[in-house]
Order: sequence, then structure tokens, then C-alpha cells
Amino acid sequence: MLKYLLFWNLLFFSIISPGQHQVETQSLLPENGIVPNWNIKDSIETYKGEDLFMYINGGADVYLEYGLEEVATVRYLNYLNNNILVDIYKMSSIDAAYGIFTLASTSKGKPLDIGDQSLLYDYYFDLWKGPYFMRFTANKKDNGMIDTLLFFAKTIDPKISIKGKKPQLTNAFLLPGFEIRNVKYITGIIGLNNIFNFGHGSIAGFSEGLFGKWEDKSLFVFSYRDDRKCREWFASAKGKMQMSKKFSNYTVVDDGFTVTDKSGNYLCFKPYKKYILIIKGIGWEESKPVFEQMQNNLDKF
Repeated sequence: MLKYLLFWNLLFFSIISPGQHQVETQSLLPENGIVPNWNIKDSIETYKGEDLFMYINGGADVYLEYGLEEVATVRYLNYLNNNILVDIYKMSSIDAAYGIFTLASTSKGKPLDIGDQSLLYDYYFDLWKGPYFMRFTANKKDNGMIDTLLFFAKTIDPKISIKGKKPQLTNAFLLPGFEIRNVKYITGIIGLNNIFNFGHGSIAGFSEGLFGKWEDKSLFVFSYRDDRKCREWFASAKGKMQMSKKFSNYTVVDDGFTVTDKSGNYLCFKPYKKYILIIKGIGWEESKPVFEQMQNNLDKF
């Protein structure tokens, strides 16, 4: 009897106890005075779903594609009339938060050891932690303001107990001898078109994708539900790329194909199991060893 009583007690408390995902996004924002000399200017605003278009003009689509649940935003003001804007985006998953963080990142960011991953720019700071993407923006660039941005970030960071882990697909770019930079994790067409446009519907239907730069070359990996679905979309890509006005010199090679863009750069396409691999910037023979290394990585998961 005691055993069953303990079971139901545990079940009851597991249901009513608020987990990390039940925390309201706005509760992560520091209250007045938590960051010395900085107070909330007006009030905290939150946006969900289509309401995001009221806050982000022209950029809401990509956040919704990645899986935005809500954003809490507020501006803080100090006695010198300086202000700092804090945006906290709660995404539908850790992968989604990582993805929007990578899409927002540039090569000018300086990595810092805050959250799961973070980048400091001239006057703003981006932070990924668990299912959250955060941006801290100062109204001017100086060392004091940058220090305050980081203070805000360090105040919020410990409130999020969930630690994030990069999506498994990112392991595809663990290539010895190749420095892959500017990695972007992609979940849909809008995100992809923010990086590179293959032409309408040429690359589509994927469940997740990956982009990275290697020297002046670009690498892509697109993952599909299964091998059959990948082959279907690869056949579609072949037909669309062959007829495309953006690319020319369509050539079938081995089990893949190549095209060139208007600048004469090669794009090499290769299907592998449930993945489509693409390398832009080198020909087919030069691409082969890079494809092989990516395939070996993909076989490990």
C-alpha cells in the first residue's frame, strides 16, 4: 500500500510542479535595480505567433519557421539616458534556438563563455541557452555599455537550468584538416534563402539542413525523413537545376551532378542515404574526398 501511495504522490507533484518549460519568458528579465542603476523604461511586451509581425517588420517569417513560441522584450534606461534593449526569444526546441542563433551570427562576433554559446559584437550581444535565443543591444558603443550588456546576460543565464546541445547533424562538419566556419543550422526554406538561393523549389522537403564556409567554398548538408524521400527530392532537384536559368553546364557525374553559376563556380550535388550533400566552389574530383569525410561522419549517427 505504501508503495502505491508513494507512486501517486510522485505522479501528482510531477504534474503540478512547474518545469523549466513552464517558466514565463518575461520572468527571466531582470526587475528594476537588479542591474545597478538600470530600470525598465516603459513595460515588458510579449508577442506570440503572428503577433510577431507587429514587433519585427520583415523578419518575423524566419523566426516562425524555426519555431518561435514567444518573445519578451523590454528597454532599460539609466540616469544618463542610455538605454539597453533586451529580447528573449523562447523557441519550440533547443535545436530551434541554436538554429536562430546561428542564422543571426556573423564572422565579426567574438565568442564568450556565457550560456551554451554566445557572441559579442560592437554594440550588441547574442546568447543561446537551452530553448532560448537572446539579444542584448546598447544604444551606443563604449566599454561601459558593453560591460553592462554582459552583466544583463550573466543575470539571466543562471535562471535557465536547461543546457543546450548542438544538433547531431552539426557533426557532419567535423572534418580533420578543414576549418569550417560560419556554420548555420537550417530548418526550412526561408532560413535557407537567407543564406543561399538555389532557385525556386530546387532544394526543398528537408527536415533539417546545415551550411558552413570552408575558405571561399560553401558546404551544405540536407537531411530527409528517409532514403526514399531523399531520392525523390534529389530527382526533383536534378530536374529543376537542369532547367534553371540561374545555373548552367548541367553534367551528370557518378551518382551526382554538377552545375556552374553565372560566375563560373561549380556546385556539386551528391545523394547519400537520407542526405543531399552539396559543395560550392570546387569541381567534382576535388569534392570527392570532402564528400567522403562528410559521409563517414554521417554514418556515425
